[in-house]
Amino acid sequence: MHEQNESQPKAFIKILFALFTALLVVVLGYLCIQIYTIFHRTYKTETAIAYTMSDNITLKGVAVFQAVDVPGSGNLGYVVQDGERVSAGTILAEQYTDDSQGAMRERLDRLDRAILLLTKSENSSGSDLSVLTTQTRTALYNLLDQIDTASYGAIQDAAEDFLLAQNKLQISTGQAAGFGEVLASLQAERDGIAAQLNGLQTIEADTNGYFVSSESAAPVVRDPTELDAMSPADLQKMINAGETPSNADLAGHIVTGFSWRFYAVCSADLAGRLNGLSRVSISVPGKQEEPLAATVVDVTTDEETGLAKVALECRSINAQVLCLNYEEAEISLHTYQGIRIDRRALHIVNGQRGVYVKYGDLQRFRRITILYEDDTYILVPEGGKVGEDNELRLYDEVIVEGSNLQDGKLL
Repeated sequence: MHEQNESQPKAFIKILFALFTALLVVVLGYLCIQIYTIFHRTYKTETAIAYTMSDNITLKGVAVFQAVDVPGSGNLGYVVQDGERVSAGTILAEQYTDDSQGAMRERLDRLDRAILLLTKSENSSGSDLSVLTTQTRTALYNLLDQIDTASYGAIQDAAEDFLLAQNKLQISTGQAAGFGEVLASLQAERDGIAAQLNGLQTIEADTNGYFVSSESAAPVVRDPTELDAMSPADLQKMINAGETPSNADLAGHIVTGFSWRFYAVCSADLAGRLNGLSRVSISVPGKQEEPLAATVVDVTTDEETGLAKVALECRSINAQVLCLNYEEAEISLHTYQGIRIDRRALHIVNGQRGVYVKYGDLQRFRRITILYEDDTYILVPEGGKVGEDNELRLYDEVIVEGSNLQDGKLL
């Protein structure tokens, strides 16, 4: 009887232990599920941002310039930059008799820039200290941006702007009394090198225009009327041949006008997208990245061959443009501004196109109106409001990947 009474508490303890163990397993399981949910979410979001998208077509063609040859050969040192505006009589290049003269010219150019920089520094003293500090910080940020984006052509100018701001700050704060001694030393070296380069034979411009050296490019120089008279098939043969004139015995070219043309051949259907357009933009990836405004001069269609000839005229000249010849150009027909979202976020619910957004811990379906779309992104109008045709707003967290999405469902 005594043993039976002792066994009852032991059985009760075992039951309590089992219940506690089961409860602990449930709690731990719940915690594991929550942790897994937090760190292994089954959805991915992207922020809706303001963006500009273009309706582009790619055309293979040739850039044609009206230019005159600049005769010259041998070891040339160019005095002017590609794309620089020159006038008749301007010295374009020097003819060196030995390699050391080229190095001397480079040193002379660096000395001229250094002297100009230090002269500006002394003449610009006396500004407010806070203004100079801001200028120095801005110049530094700009220099770092140019380095970060590998904009090698702009790094030198950005570095000189930073040095100029630093020099002015040093003079204003008393860290430097001036640069008189340094300027005198640089000027003496500069005059000595210039004296050694005196008497070199030079090549001068015979006319006004924009210069491009033979080292940089061999532009296709043709009379536009010649290409205007070509059929689409004949122009296609020219483009496919891609024959660029030789630069032998030429120092370069002077483009005599401020406009140039791009002639291209494409299918009649593709050319049809230019119907009704008078203004487009043209860019050449890898060469002329910034889109330039152009005018649609002519679109000629040959029904027999199904080809079309497109002629565009651009009135912008720079060093990059002057290096163009046979190219694949991006032609922007229309430009759209709005809010960009990933195409993967698009859903159709009850016949209505829209996206799911993260709203706190909830999923919300937002209807959208599509302005423009390509294979990757969709552009919708800005200023969306709930209850209207377009409900997406700027900076909404759009769900681009997820399963079992439903309006009002917890994430």
